[in-house]
Amino acid sequence: MRSEQHLLLLIEYQQGQPLKEPVHVEEVNRGVFRLLYTPGFVQGIAAGDEFRLIGGDGAFEVTRRGGNLAVQVFSSHPVAPLRDELAAQVSRLGGALDGAVEQGLAFTIPVSAGFAAVEAVFNTWVAEHPGWVWYFGNVYDPADGITPLGWWA
Repeated sequence: MRSEQHLLLLIEYQQGQPLKEPVHVEEVNRGVFRLLYTPGFVQGIAAGDEFRLIGGDGAFEVTRRGGNLAVQVFSSHPVAPLRDELAAQVSRLGGALDGAVEQGLAFTIPVSAGFAAVEAVFNTWVAEHPGWVWYFGNVYDPADGITPLGWWA
């Protein structure tokens, strides 16, 4: 039986204050947590990853990767009318919808689905749906947004 709890993870600093997102976790060892669902805004982590907090501001360090890609999708319009259609496409990759807000979705997809397949689904989606954008949440270094983390190699 797992004991699910919530932690606040750092998204970024705005005007000198930490902006945090609540996430669902389970403690796997003293001070080490497994993320249960991919977050919608936090970068550098996906469902299945294990991590520890490294500060009172919600900063964290991933200690073990769970083998999943985090994909964060945002829209200038409410996502609810199209959520199930996109979730069905992601399901065909072996992925799942982990969370939704009015204008955003968070998905977890096994890296074994392949980057090309994931990119094809989301690039086609945003090309067909003006106002939508998508990002890998745990592929690039959150510090610069362009340096690959390389954990899948």
